[in-house]
Amino acid sequence: MTDAASEDKTADRQGSRLEFPIVQSLGRIAAGFYGCPVTAVVIGVCIAIFLVLNLSAESSKQAILRVLAPPPFAIWGGAVWGLETSAFVHLAWWHLLFNMLCARDFGRVVERDIGPRRYLGFVLAAAVAGSGWELLVSAATGIGFSGVVYALVGFMLARRGARAAYQAILTPRTLVWLLGWLVVCFVLTAANVLAIANAAHVAGLAFGYFVGVFANGARRRLAIAGLACLGLGIATAVAFMPWSTTWQLRGWARQFDEWRRGAEAGDARAQAMYGSVLARWPTDRPQAIPWLRRSAEAGDPVGMNGLAWWLATAPEDTIRNGAEAVHWAEKAYNLMRTPEVADTLAAAYAESDRWDEAIALQESALRDAPKSNAEHIRVFSDRLERYKKHMKWRDLP
Repeated sequence: MTDAASEDKTADRQGSRLEFPIVQSLGRIAAGFYGCPVTAVVIGVCIAIFLVLNLSAESSKQAILRVLAPPPFAIWGGAVWGLETSAFVHLAWWHLLFNMLCARDFGRVVERDIGPRRYLGFVLAAAVAGSGWELLVSAATGIGFSGVVYALVGFMLARRGARAAYQAILTPRTLVWLLGWLVVCFVLTAANVLAIANAAHVAGLAFGYFVGVFANGARRRLAIAGLACLGLGIATAVAFMPWSTTWQLRGWARQFDEWRRGAEAGDARAQAMYGSVLARWPTDRPQAIPWLRRSAEAGDPVGMNGLAWWLATAPEDTIRNGAEAVHWAEKAYNLMRTPEVADTLAAAYAESDRWDEAIALQESALRDAPKSNAEHIRVFSDRLERYKKHMKWRDLP
């Protein structure tokens, strides 16, 4: 035998030794999901969505999230599929890991017990139950598979006495740990450490328990009543929540989201409106100024006026800039001679210590303001008197 042939044989044997453990591992993974196709697909879908979201550009990521985990006002506008799809969305790796380990361990046991078709229906219904009640309680659907995980716990708990497999996996220690974590989540949320979808956890647990009770064949009236209450809560969350401030503001919130999407797409007027809304909150003001600047630089007079206003009046020294405020306010006033823009230009002149011009512009704003708008008349008059005393806008109470 030649040396070359001997080397080939050796390489083949080494390759086999390298490949064999990999094949063995894949075989063990496949065997672990034998008879559990739904569990395998659920885990695969959740991992795929996680990777797509975390590997996408921010604009693409947000677009995907709006489809898979739509905000509450979008659900109230018809995007009810979000109650289902949001359960398969995870943004943090630890969130995904925890839920998928539980989905693997609990899901395989339950799926082998009730069969893939019934298990698929259970998962889909549990996802809606968790998201629906989270929407009802917090005016948000939340994201993640944990509502379904707790539904599996509830189901196994209800049938634990009749199923040895459930007893084996849902030991007293495991049960205490899971219910303890449920309590810890409430504490973390109350302490503002983490925003956790606690209503989804509790609703999932209740849903699974009632389904398990119904499957046992005893106390079916209790199970039906419980499931009916859960269903009523979901329907209420989707159709009518007048006690919720978010529900009451859903029209405005929908408009705000449209402005945000338009701003991200490059629409100058949408950038002006989105930036103007953000600027009203001190914590969001640094984020708002770049949007207003983009709009102003694109030639939109609303963006120019909004940028000039905050450059002249912002409480933050890092944002305020009198000279730039005058620049944009004059450009806006040349394009749009309204009392509101004159008021902005007057504030910019005041910030730059150009008091005569500030007073003249404020008098113009007061003169041209509609007499029917008593609030404008009052505010403009007050500012005029204070400019006469050389008080800048930021000095006003």
